[in-house]
Amino acid sequence: MKRKMLNIKYECQHPSCWVFCKKGDVTLDESELKELSSDAGEEGIFKSPTGACRLGFSQKFKVVDLQDARERAETGKKAIAGALRDLMEEHKVVLEKLDTIEAQVRKRDIDGLWLSTASVENDIVLHSLKKEEEVLFPAVEKVLPLGEALVGIMREDHKEFVSILHGFRCALQDGEILDGLVNTLVVNLRNHISKEDKEFLPMIDEHLDEKEKDRILEEMNKLEKAHILLSPGDRKSKGLSPYSEDRKRMDAEILAIKSITSKGGEACCH
Repeated sequence: MKRKMLNIKYECQHPSCWVFCKKGDVTLDESELKELSSDAGEEGIFKSPTGACRLGFSQKFKVVDLQDARERAETGKKAIAGALRDLMEEHKVVLEKLDTIEAQVRKRDIDGLWLSTASVENDIVLHSLKKEEEVLFPAVEKVLPLGEALVGIMREDHKEFVSILHGFRCALQDGEILDGLVNTLVVNLRNHISKEDKEFLPMIDEHLDEKEKDRILEEMNKLEKAHILLSPGDRKSKGLSPYSEDRKRMDAEILAIKSITSKGGEACCH
């Protein structure tokens, strides 16, 4: 039986939350929501799922709105066209790949995971690091309310995805499947996509004129045509993993971005 996924608009009950943290969206399986609600022990409240809080704490989330995830996604996309709609369609492809990865983890299919995670890495590189970070973000960070902070959060998410993904693929080279790492990747990616589809991209759509949207679409199409797919490589190749140095560099970038987005104040709980 196909799982029923629910999109929950929530309000974190922790007093220090801000920007995307105080109010946000999370997509959960219906049975998972029931379990988290039971753990909270209060009507209309559920415990935050793994990866939802940026500092890894178990917070209480208040349900503000709840809808079928696929129906809400289709409704939200009808009003958005052009480059932003294309980004949402690419999100849908990644979500399907995450379903495949979860199935491969259950089957302990190491070779299948090697290929599927390489495919997701290609998506992140083209979609997130090229289309969004090189074209979209520079165009919007000055025109959105709190634009620089919001873009900083998105960039931080991207770096974390790649770092986690590289770490998981390093373990695959050694014949290991790190369940905790891949579960964190899947949860964080789904939450990030929901955050972009339901808040970030609609906000951009409201603040950009049509001429600028057309320019962004043209630039993104150029990047897609020039993009060279990354080869998965040989999982069983010996020697130092080609991802280790990238992980060190990306971890340093994550710390730098966190320093910028914190604005010197108390850290947000997410």
